[in-house]
Amino acid sequence: MENGLQQLLDEREIINVVNGIFMESDRRNWQAVSEAFAEEVLLDYSSMGASAEKLKPAEIVARWKDLLPGFKMTQHAITNHRVSLNSNDAECFSYGNALHYLPNDSGEEIWRVVGYYEHHLIKTAQGWKVDRMKFTATLIDGNKDLPTMAMEAVKTKGVNNSGV
Repeated sequence: MENGLQQLLDEREIINVVNGIFMESDRRNWQAVSEAFAEEVLLDYSSMGASAEKLKPAEIVARWKDLLPGFKMTQHAITNHRVSLNSNDAECFSYGNALHYLPNDSGEEIWRVVGYYEHHLIKTAQGWKVDRMKFTATLIDGNKDLPTMAMEAVKTKGVNNSGV
């Protein structure tokens, strides 16, 4: 009974860590985002044309701070978690649907990315931490110029990316 309860608690914490990355990114709470990651993370967005690479949490946050605050609104919905748990590591599969909104002169104000995530987590003294995050895009639609426009807004218009 005790082992089953611990498994449920671990699964709940793992799901909370994964959800937290996206919820706190949308809130621009960069400290909380950083705390969800292990000391080094294999970040893989190769399905969107980026190379997979190992990064420190601060490097991931710096990249996201150069993009996400340029949008007027972002909403990352992560659902249908399936956790595979071992004693000190775990895999969490989930669906992702990211909506990015940025009013602009073209009138095409939304960029949406849909797909699935595969997170690998390790159990540390500070709790579960993500050490691998892979996104596989299955649909990208809307204004594909919005990410460039958002980065430009962060650089030139002094968009506040300090977070909560």
